[in-house]
Amino acid sequence: MLAWDGLTREKKSLVITYALIILGVYVLVIVYSASAMYRNRMMSDMKHTLRMNPTAAEPGRTPPDPLPDTNSHVTVTLGTYIDDIDSLSIKDSVWSANFYIWYKWQGDAKLDPGGKLVLVDGVINKKELLEDYHDAGGINYQRYRISAKIIKFFDTARVPIEDHMLNIYVEDGSRDGTKLRFVADETSNISSRLNIPGFRITSAGNVVKTHTYKSSYGDPRISPDTRKVFSQYIAAIQIRRIDFGFYFKIFLSLFAASLLTLSSFFIKASDVGPRFALPTGAYFGAVANTYLANSLIPSSGSFGLVDHIGGIGLFTIFISIAVSMLSNYYTRKEEKELSVALDRIMFWVVGVCCISANIIVPWCARG
Repeated sequence: MLAWDGLTREKKSLVITYALIILGVYVLVIVYSASAMYRNRMMSDMKHTLRMNPTAAEPGRTPPDPLPDTNSHVTVTLGTYIDDIDSLSIKDSVWSANFYIWYKWQGDAKLDPGGKLVLVDGVINKKELLEDYHDAGGINYQRYRISAKIIKFFDTARVPIEDHMLNIYVEDGSRDGTKLRFVADETSNISSRLNIPGFRITSAGNVVKTHTYKSSYGDPRISPDTRKVFSQYIAAIQIRRIDFGFYFKIFLSLFAASLLTLSSFFIKASDVGPRFALPTGAYFGAVANTYLANSLIPSSGSFGLVDHIGGIGLFTIFISIAVSMLSNYYTRKEEKELSVALDRIMFWVVGVCCISANIIVPWCARG
């Protein structure tokens, strides 16, 4: 680099100092964003594990109370077969599914557990009884087909390279755990035709847990401070983004704006118009891209991957403008070699840091 070779030792030290300052700021930004995404991924994995643990509760949830020892309850085997998922909207916090659910029990044929079915956090749009079987030996069986809309507040911190667990929570509406208890049927499954655009299914399972309600529901037969404990069946489908295609599609304009900004380092600092026009135009493009990306997720007061990547892009543009101003200052002082050397060094420093941030942060979010 001819401009660099022509600098005095003091001026070289000055350029290196500027480069180290920018590098240090980028390192702080990358560490903060990457660690936030890593913590969220670990927390999400932990929540999913605890959700399917029959004796554990997720952070912030009421711990499951143990069911009382009683011989008066009826044990019902419950299973599900999820046929398809009609829709999934992260922005609207809802997904819809069609599934089969069946009950098997021994004893009272009039128990009718399917008739008292409650879908927690969901609305049953259609419920059709397909089979209702009772034999002389006391074996009873019911099978329903259900179409339902289920509310789920998705964790959007790692959108658009995130994973989710879709759950169906089933309880008996009138009989708590002292009267009726579920057992998960191991034959439960999901259809091989089940498909969610943009996602792949990584696993499926079911479990039975206790669900504690911190209320007596005003029942005059029990103490007001009594907590109702129900047996709850949970079916789960784990889904994950197929690849980085959706990620690049969302941030394509932002990446183009960053490249446009970096190209301004090859314009002479004395050409103020074009030198500042490129990053300024890129800035507005990056802001528009951030608005577009945030329109895909519900409003939230927390920072997610979309905000971190958008912030890194805006920070890159800001640093580039600041360097352009500094370079122009040295040009006006007739120190053109220092200005050119500063531009060339900063192109590599800012460019490498920007690319590194856009690799490390998403990698920590996805794993």
